[in-house]
Amino acid sequence: MIQRGERPVLTTFGKFVTVRGSPPSSFRIFTARASDKFVNNISLVVEPFRLKLRRDALARASVATPSDEPIDPDTPPLLFLMVYRMKNVQLVKLLLQQVGADTDVRLWALDEIAPELSSHTLGCGPGVRFSHLNRLYNEAPIREGSWVILADDDVFFSRGSLGKTINLMKRAGFSLAQPGQSAFGWWSSLFIVARPFHVARDTNYVEQGPLVIADPEFSKQIFPLPDDNDMGWGIEAEWFRLGEGRFRAGIIDECHIVHWSRSATSYTAEHEGERMQARLSRSGVSSIWELQSANECWWKWRQSPPWKGL
Repeated sequence: MIQRGERPVLTTFGKFVTVRGSPPSSFRIFTARASDKFVNNISLVVEPFRLKLRRDALARASVATPSDEPIDPDTPPLLFLMVYRMKNVQLVKLLLQQVGADTDVRLWALDEIAPELSSHTLGCGPGVRFSHLNRLYNEAPIREGSWVILADDDVFFSRGSLGKTINLMKRAGFSLAQPGQSAFGWWSSLFIVARPFHVARDTNYVEQGPLVIADPEFSKQIFPLPDDNDMGWGIEAEWFRLGEGRFRAGIIDECHIVHWSRSATSYTAEHEGERMQARLSRSGVSSIWELQSANECWWKWRQSPPWKGL
């Protein structure tokens, strides 16, 4: 069982991170799991309607002009890592258009190199995601101070942009974060679905996908990623332990991403579940649901996050 008390800690950036409260109660975890199951079942029933909404969002994003909100000039360079499949090339191309031309893009093709992505594709072949991401990360020197983006090949921004996400991360003091997910995409937990009337949430949980961003300091903590020949389920607990009392993490609700495909359709869930439990045990966490809690919320009517200056 994780333990959290309230304590101010000076980070490497000279800011205090305050870890508040206790883990969710058993009842709260039970209700969260029941809510997820209920909403997921409803989502399956109305999937034809949800698919239409995803297609409409994709069509709008495909014709949209590049975001006119630039990344803050003080933001370090960006390193974008992705493992892709040929069937999702159009989604990959769209996300790369949304990422920006100055980004260091490094791709790995699982089955076949797409001609239109060949200039960024550094290799091709089967294998697990984390192994390929490690290879891409180490393939060439990384510009000093780079922020690192890890992305799945079936995700795109339906609201906001990568630049806006990083700008808000900086304002919130997040070292690890991800955009909120659209409710019409495929999500693994309601906790990571974007909240209305929120700019961001200071959380104890950031999911490893479908798109996650780490600042220069935190990216050095998480690389190399565990090379355990699995999908990395449960690594969120290890990230929590790495950042506990040192770095702030959260979800940027102001920006939305759509996860196009359902997760884990091609993996052995039982095997991955066993690996996840092993990671959780090593991190002293009984259940991944323990981590899915928000410390504070940044509401839209506030000019700055409530934890700013702590």
